[in-house]
Amino acid sequence: MNQFQLKEHTRDHISYLYKPEGRGNWGEILFDFATGVAQIVLRADENSLWHDRHAVSKVEECAKMKSLPLEFTQAWY
Repeated sequence: MNQFQLKEHTRDHISYLYKPEGRGNWGEILFDFATGVAQIVLRADENSLWHDRHAVSKVEECAKMKSLPLEFTQAWY
C-alpha cells in the first residue's frame, strides 16, 4: 500500500509525495507533462523497488487520466 499527497501542480508538472505502508519519511514523484513520464526524485524510506514501481505507475495513470486527487491510497491486495 502506498499513501499519496499532492505537493505541487503547475502547467509543466505535478509532484506527489508518497509513503509506503504509512511508515518512514515521504518520497517524491514528479510527472512531466511534456514527456509523459513520472520519475522518483526522492525515494521514500523503507520502500522496496516493487513499491516504487507501483507508485510511479499510479502517478502516471492519474496524470494521464487528468484525475489529480489531493490525497489517496493505492492498495493492490
